[in-house]
Amino acid sequence: MPIEFRLPHYLVQDVVVTHAVPTRYRKLKLPIEDTAALFLSGKWGAMLKQHVQVADSFYCELYAEPATDMELLLSVTEPVIIMQTMMTGNIRVTYADSRMQLHPGKIGMQYLAPGVTYTISLTAGQHYRSVYFQAPAAMLEELSDTYPQITDMLQTVKTGSGFSTHLPYIRLSAAMRSEIEKMKNCPLTGQARTQYYNNRISDVVIAYLDSMHRITLQDSRLILLHEKEIDEFIERVDRCPEEHVNVEQRAHALGLTERALENAFKLKLGSTVKIYILQQRVEKAKQLLLATMHTITDIAMEVGYSDPSYFIRIFKQTEGVTPGRYRSDHSAAI
Repeated sequence: MPIEFRLPHYLVQDVVVTHAVPTRYRKLKLPIEDTAALFLSGKWGAMLKQHVQVADSFYCELYAEPATDMELLLSVTEPVIIMQTMMTGNIRVTYADSRMQLHPGKIGMQYLAPGVTYTISLTAGQHYRSVYFQAPAAMLEELSDTYPQITDMLQTVKTGSGFSTHLPYIRLSAAMRSEIEKMKNCPLTGQARTQYYNNRISDVVIAYLDSMHRITLQDSRLILLHEKEIDEFIERVDRCPEEHVNVEQRAHALGLTERALENAFKLKLGSTVKIYILQQRVEKAKQLLLATMHTITDIAMEVGYSDPSYFIRIFKQTEGVTPGRYRSDHSAAI
């Protein structure tokens, strides 16, 4: 398989590996013949990696239950374009000088380059399940006249330039989810099986690309023209997420429409400006909870919330626990 997930060196010493899927995780086991499964566990948590060749592509599922905040490393052995969807959990992916936030119920198309390490950040206590499958370049070439959004990505694959490029992560529709589930339950054999998988992959890719009409070519050109300014805006949010941001005013200052700025965020980070700011505020709050003894009220103010109750509600929606519980659960790390 050209795609590989691995633990960082500091966790490799504490890992038990088996090809048998424990009873507790049997419901996650792929029912596709010839699936290769690897279950890893340790004090850091547990992870189930599964992959299988389907027709001219590969299909991969990753499930993780981290017991501590941790990272996974993703790499590929050859240039590949994948469709990726998060079923559960929010992850952050960083590579070179770029970053991207992925949310559950979203699907996107991404080019991954060999020789590049993509770092996936996971948060303790969350359950993560993600699906990856290859979008064959030959199929995308045939679709490029109808969907010009993929032309630049295909050119990047041909030249081998760049670390990564991706199209926006959008809502995973019921139709796309259904096609993905159908991949797991193919009763056919031989050439009929190959054609079945090719059709399922094609249906998902076309459904995704067809949903991309909301991002116009004009918006794309504006985004490219102002890419440096947009990156600086993202860096500002990362440094000072507590600052109030008026998206319309910020867009006008960059010479963009509000929609174009939102589309730029979706292209680069996979989320809207509002959601990204919320996530960065929660990340800063987590750091303050563990690094200081400030009260919850003070921390709420420090990350931009004047109402502590609202801050607690937002934090729990994102992390699954209240700020106080998060601090006590991670007190050993202070």
